[in-house]
Amino acid sequence: MRAGGRLEAALIAGALGSLIAAQSRINGELTHHVGTGLFPAWLTMTTGSVLLLVIVLPRRAGRAGLRTVAAQARARVLPWWAFTGGVFGSLFLVSQSISVPVVGVAVFTVAVVAGQASGSLIADRLGLTGTGRRAVTARRVVASVLAVVAVGIGVSDRLSTASGVGALAVLAFIAGMLLAPQQAFNGRVGMAAKDPFVGALGNFLGGVVVMSLVLGGAMLVSLKLDSPGTAPWWSYLGGLLGFAVIAGGAYTVPILGVLVYSLLSVFGQLAGAVILDLVVPTPGTSVGWHLFAGVGVTFLAILVATAPGLRRTQTRV
Repeated sequence: MRAGGRLEAALIAGALGSLIAAQSRINGELTHHVGTGLFPAWLTMTTGSVLLLVIVLPRRAGRAGLRTVAAQARARVLPWWAFTGGVFGSLFLVSQSISVPVVGVAVFTVAVVAGQASGSLIADRLGLTGTGRRAVTARRVVASVLAVVAVGIGVSDRLSTASGVGALAVLAFIAGMLLAPQQAFNGRVGMAAKDPFVGALGNFLGGVVVMSLVLGGAMLVSLKLDSPGTAPWWSYLGGLLGFAVIAGGAYTVPILGVLVYSLLSVFGQLAGAVILDLVVPTPGTSVGWHLFAGVGVTFLAILVATAPGLRRTQTRV
């Protein structure tokens, strides 16, 4: 891979991170108005599916990519589990919508980052992207450990003052871990199709099926949406941002690897998250030195993982 291509992928990863932070704030706001995190998750998956169908189906490359993916799935070149990215994405979105209104964007993001670092290390070692396994080096392990330490520091000042923060931080950590296989699987499908939009489409269609079943079942039992009409217009844009994140990730993950992609996206996530909590905080949000210390440790994890550059350590088996 040429250096310019890796630099471009790195810049895209950082930009996508800022969109994840904004999406967290948006879906959290919508959850506040409708009373459940299931609806924003369903809406995000539905919006992304519609946008990607409009992009993929009219293009010759898109249709060819769909045929290639279908053929490789039938021949079992692409395993069935490569198409489950939408399931993991749905779980992340539900966690996002539930946690952000309580803990704020920044605490949620630090917890997700810690989970991403840990899950990405495993995904790279298992070779889930289909580009070969990446060795578990001491530097990569230290980076993952630092990211986990960061979440503990970041939420430590709120554990005794806000009910449920610790549990929601753990939930966000697990959601972050689930992002790793999601990104790896979407990248694998997109690489097979030679079109990142096809990889993203598989993610969103799977997510629509999962979230339609979950939301529909919940509404049949007892769930009622509170006041969706009172939510601000911008709270319905989570699907648009989710579309950009998944499509961009399907393009960049095969180039950078899951761990490096995840840590690079942290630059954007943390910067965007802290700014959002400072400028437009959710009720009860506290941005103290603990959070900034957690952010600092996370940046240290990024430096450890990527120094002395964005070189890719890869071992094919």
